[in-house]
Amino acid sequence: MKKIMVFAGVMIAIVSAASAEETAAVAPVAVKEEAGDDGFAFDATMDFFSAYVWRGCIYNDRPVFQPGATVAYETAEYGSIGAGLWSNFDLTDRNRQVAGAGLNEIDYSLSYTVDVERFTLEVGHLWYTFPKANGPDYDPSTREVYASVAYNNGFVTPFVSLTYDYEVYEGFYGNAGLNKSFEVTDRLTLGAEVSLGAGDDDYMRYVGTDEAGLMDFNASVSASFALTDTVSLGAKLAWVSLVDSDARDAEPYWDEDLLWGGVSLNVSL
Repeated sequence: MKKIMVFAGVMIAIVSAASAEETAAVAPVAVKEEAGDDGFAFDATMDFFSAYVWRGCIYNDRPVFQPGATVAYETAEYGSIGAGLWSNFDLTDRNRQVAGAGLNEIDYSLSYTVDVERFTLEVGHLWYTFPKANGPDYDPSTREVYASVAYNNGFVTPFVSLTYDYEVYEGFYGNAGLNKSFEVTDRLTLGAEVSLGAGDDDYMRYVGTDEAGLMDFNASVSASFALTDTVSLGAKLAWVSLVDSDARDAEPYWDEDLLWGGVSLNVSL
């Protein structure tokens, strides 16, 4: 009970900070597009990044290739159901995993997303697998369930999510932040995002400590340029910092702070 109360207090503080940012100015009402027809949608991404970063954990500070794809069935009124596949390929021998083209992670996801008034709600399941997890540097496969909500408006979009790892560490991770994107031209879109994550005492074992607290701070800027109606090029520059002092002292990963980024090719059908 004590760890849940501590974690809840941390998350309330994060959400309060996001709400304070949102209410600093009166946001104009976002103009929603009319609901489309029912049908399938497909998205594929091919990301080339200078590092593999996940929730403050810098698994690799050298170049990686991270392709992924999602397919969703979208309805006009009742939201969408989606399934996704994501993978990581190390492009160097930094983690001594270069066999099989450096493939060392495949993740699977299921999700349901729906818009309610100005809010976008999502629930889902994530399954992390490590096909070359044959050494002490890699944890076993694990699974998570999650829920998230974003408040859509014309000023800035606050969001918050809560994840529960129910297999390896049996702990909670929460994340809250703000993002904004805007069209410069018909083809060029720019964006920015900041977020703060926290874990309970079980989840914080991912970063080498067993005390609940703030986990990671992230800030990023991005750009997307549409080559055609279905193909676009993207670029991202981001900063990540492992927040918890005990986790920083534990040094469980390659770095505690990192400026990283890369380019992407995206296809949407």
